[in-house]
Parts: sequence; C-alpha cells; structure tokens
Amino acid sequence: MHRLFDGPSSLRDPQERLAFWLTVPLAFPAALAIAAVLHESIGPAQVALFLVGAMLYITLARGRLIGSSVMIHERQYPRVFGIVKHACATLEIPMPLIFAREDNYVPVAGLGFGEPYALIVSSHWIEAFEDDELAFMIGRELGHIAAGHTRYLSLLSVNGRENPLVAVLFGPWLRRCTFTCDKVGLLVCGSFDAALRAIAVAEFHEFGRKVDTAAFAEQAREIANDSVLRWGTWLGSEPYATARIASLQRFVDSHAYTVAEEWFLRASPPEQPPALPEPGTVKVDVKDCPGWWRRFAAYSIDAIVVAAIMTSFGASPVIINSTKTPVRSTASRSARPAPSPTPAPTASPDDVTTYPYQDTVDAVQSFGRKIGRIGFPLFFPVYMIVLVAFTGQTFGMMIAGLRVVTVDFRKVGTWRAVWRGILIGILWPITMLLSIIWRRILLHDRLSGTRVVTVERVLARIATR
Repeated sequence: MHRLFDGPSSLRDPQERLAFWLTVPLAFPAALAIAAVLHESIGPAQVALFLVGAMLYITLARGRLIGSSVMIHERQYPRVFGIVKHACATLEIPMPLIFAREDNYVPVAGLGFGEPYALIVSSHWIEAFEDDELAFMIGRELGHIAAGHTRYLSLLSVNGRENPLVAVLFGPWLRRCTFTCDKVGLLVCGSFDAALRAIAVAEFHEFGRKVDTAAFAEQAREIANDSVLRWGTWLGSEPYATARIASLQRFVDSHAYTVAEEWFLRASPPEQPPALPEPGTVKVDVKDCPGWWRRFAAYSIDAIVVAAIMTSFGASPVIINSTKTPVRSTASRSARPAPSPTPAPTASPDDVTTYPYQDTVDAVQSFGRKIGRIGFPLFFPVYMIVLVAFTGQTFGMMIAGLRVVTVDFRKVGTWRAVWRGILIGILWPITMLLSIIWRRILLHDRLSGTRVVTVERVLARIATR
C-alpha cells in the first residue's frame, strides 16, 4: 500500500472502499434488471467471458499502442516526459510507459493490470494545458495507479471513458475514485488555482480559460438546494465538476493536506523514480510469495469464473431459419399430424423435411455436451494457461494482487504457461495435500520453475533498492 493511502491521514476518500464493496455485489443484479428492460441477455457466462476477453484485450492493446501511438521519452516530447518523471520521483512509484494518441474526449488515461502501467496522453489536449495544469491531470492518473484503481478501471474501459451502462453500475465507486485522485493531482501540481484551471479546461477545452472558476464553483449551491438536480450525478462516471472543486477545497482546509504537503515538500525527495528490477537480475524470495489463504481466495474467484464460462459450452436451443420456426427433433419430424380428419400417409425417412444446417447445429451441440461432461478438470487448466501466458495473471489473481513470474521475475511465456497448466490439471490432488507443508510455493510452481508473487512485496523491494 502506498504511504499516501495508508494511516489516519490517507488521501483515499472515506467512502471509496465502502462504495466498492457495495457496488460490486449489486452490479450484476442491476445489470440483469437493465438487460430485462432492454430485452438483452446477460448472464454469468456473458459476464465471465467479458472479464476474460477484457483482460486479453487490455494486454494486447499495449502492442497496438506501441505500433500506432507515439511513445514519449527524453527525446520525444520531453515536456510531458519531464512532468511524469518528476511526479513519479516525488510519489516514489515506477515510471509508466507514456504514449500520445488522438482522443477528443479523454485528456489523460492510465491502463494496465500491473507494472509497468501505460499512461496515455491525448495529442488533442496536450497543448491546451499549461505545465502546472498538465501536472494536475497526470498526477490524477498516477494517483489511480498508486491507489490500485487502474487494474479495475482498465476492465471497465480501455480508453478511460466509460459507457453509460458502466457509469450507472459502477458510478458510486468511480466517483469516489475521482475525489481520491484529485487530491493527488493537487499535490503534484502544487497549486489550488492550477487544479481549478485544469478542471475547467478538461471540462470545456479552450473555453475553460474564459470561465470564472470561483463563479462556476458557486453553481454547487443551486444543485445542493435541489434534490432532483443532485440525482443527476448518478448518470455519470465522474462527479459534477463543481463537486470536485468543493471536495478539493475541503481537502486544502484539512489536516490530511498539511501532512501530505509536508511529505511532498520534504528536504530530499528522490531525483529519479524507483526502477523496476531487470528480469533475470533479481531472484524471487519466499517472502515475495502469498500465503495459503490469499492464493485460495484467488483460486476461488477463478473457479467461479470458470464455472460460469462452462455454462456457455452446454447444449442450448438454436434457431436457424429466418422465420424463427422452432427446430424439430428427428422424432417429431418423422410423423406429423394432418390438419384434416383424413389420416396422413406414413412418411419414409427419405421424405423427412430437414432444416438448413441442422446437421451442423446438432454436431456443435453434441460437441458442447461432450466438453461439458469433461468439465472443470479441463476448463480450469486451460483458463489458467491462456491468461497466465498472455497477461501473467488470472482474474482472481488480479483481484488478490498476485502475478505469475519465473524464479527470476521474467515473463512466464507460452510454453512454460502450458506446462504449468498441465501440471495443475494432473497434480492438483497432490498439490492440495502438499500445500499444508509448502504454503507459499506450490508443487506445480516448483516443477514448472514459476512463482506466484504479491504485487506489494515486489513494489516494496523496488522502493528499497
């Protein structure tokens, strides 16, 4: 946990954690209710497939960023690089990869499930901000990274702009995250006036320069006096700009701001951000690996996800023809009742009317039933192999803050992930028994040369290098 979000002077919004644990359990029933109104089908299988697909997409999106966006460094737009570097050094967090791309809606966004994260700056907005204003915007996203928001936000939106459904379902938590990270942005830019100007420009682009921010903030009183207007905030993923200004004003007047500012203005802040360990130069220590209960929690979440995915491979009725005529079984097609009292002649097998592609549909459904009978022992290792090979962690590991690496912190790679998954599928009964003795490094990790590490331990080792 970053020091800014720990202890009595934590910058985390007091209601952020509560909003998260209330929002997540209620999100699925709310999605079902919305789907019923919109006549759409949303179930556990669709949600599970979405989670897995989102993790794969976000991981592969980094390749698209490198291939289609401008990577910012010392020689490529040093203005932005210098602001990010100074902010990361002061916050004592590793440098993210920085990219510039065209985006008319989102000025700055963070992306990724672990170090190194990606920071995406819109080329449409870069020149609209002064240096101190841009420091506020960048500081906000670094705050999301330091607070652990980014790995969840990346699932909800790949570009930092949530769709209306996500805004309604997860809005209470998203808005609290905004209040939290506005504080970090204020500390990074070092000026309340710069923070207000940055919010105005982010809301109105160049027109924001002509806005009287003090008069704009006064509009909050009108909203506070009208309960109907207050309910409008539930339609967006971010709070009203006037509410953000009021939150920052309360923060500036608080003891937490004094404590945080003293730390930011300390006598000898680092000149360089902490460096991530080079793969192959550091060995995983036993203390870097999680305990039994944390790993069990991650696997339990993964088991729920896999069980939901399995339902999508079961047999289900399929409608083929355009008139939506129900597909009939062979038995029902072999003899059809005549519409008149006159008995109909018995149909021979050659006379049976078949539906287009029915054989293909039957084959697919039969295959789905066979796969479903194989069940969990097949699906769970495959799920582990795919996500570990591409993302280095499963969905349960992401929630629990875990990651799979080699013994020297290298990426696992496809073939090692396959071998690890096979060992999980074959040896899991023995692994469960031996986990009583080997609690931190399980049997399949010992045999495959992999380790499951906790994110905070790795970051702590980086900070002490």
